[in-house]
Amino acid sequence: MDNVLQLLGLAYRARKTVLGEEVLKQIKKVKILFIASDASEKSRERYEKKCSFYEIPHVDRFDGPQLSEALGKRNVKIVGITDQGFAKTLLKKI
Repeated sequence: MDNVLQLLGLAYRARKTVLGEEVLKQIKKVKILFIASDASEKSRERYEKKCSFYEIPHVDRFDGPQLSEALGKRNVKIVGITDQGFAKTLLKKI
């Protein structure tokens, strides 16, 4: 799982991610969505509905602190990957 978080950090540095509420604005560009396991039930439900509607795979194996540390940001709960190459590689590693 460490490789997944490292790759997630690399995607962030390559500017191939969208975070938080920005995900909903750019949902059509998102290829895979990471939802923190400790996100609120309301948020989780909202993002999972969008994922099922747009057929976007979503992962909830990591908690907020793990996602935050991987990206070097604070209080990250939602991360969307917008690059197909990163998304494919992340799905293989998960």
